[in-house]
Amino acid sequence: MILKDSAVTGAIAGLIGNIPKTVITNLFQSLGWTRYNFGQISAGYFVKEEVVSNSIAVVTGYIADYILAMLLGVVIVYLFRIMGNDYPVFKGLLFGGVSYIFLYGVAMALNFTRVSLLTPLPNLVLLVPHVVFGATTAWVVNYLMAKNTLEEG
Repeated sequence: MILKDSAVTGAIAGLIGNIPKTVITNLFQSLGWTRYNFGQISAGYFVKEEVVSNSIAVVTGYIADYILAMLLGVVIVYLFRIMGNDYPVFKGLLFGGVSYIFLYGVAMALNFTRVSLLTPLPNLVLLVPHVVFGATTAWVVNYLMAKNTLEEG
C-alpha cells in the first residue's frame, strides 16, 4: 500500500501513536497517579471541570485529542522531510518531550483547559505518554515512508 499523501501518512501515524498514549494515561489514572486522562483533560477545553467525566464530554475530549494527535503526525512527516528520517525513535522522543512542554505545559499554564492538576506527580508522569506518543508516531511515519520508497522503487 503506497501512501503518497503526507497528510494521510502523518494522520495515520498520529492515530496509531496516540493509542499507547491513551492506554498509558488510563493506566496511570487507575493507579491513582493522575486524576484525569487525556480524554478528560481535552474535554476541559469545552466543558466545566465538574462535568469532564460525563461520558459525552469524555468522547468529545478523546475526539479532540485524537484529532490533535493526527495533526502532530503530519508535523512529524514534514519534519522528517526537512531533517531526514535517521534515528526516528530518538527524534520522536524529542518531539514528544517538546509537545509535552508546549502543548501540555503551556496549555495548563494558560488555563486553556478547565481541568487543573494541582500536584507535581501528574505533571511528571504525563511526560511518559507524550514521549511514547512521539516515539511511536515517528517510528510509524518512518515505517510508512520506507515502505512507500520500497514499493515505488
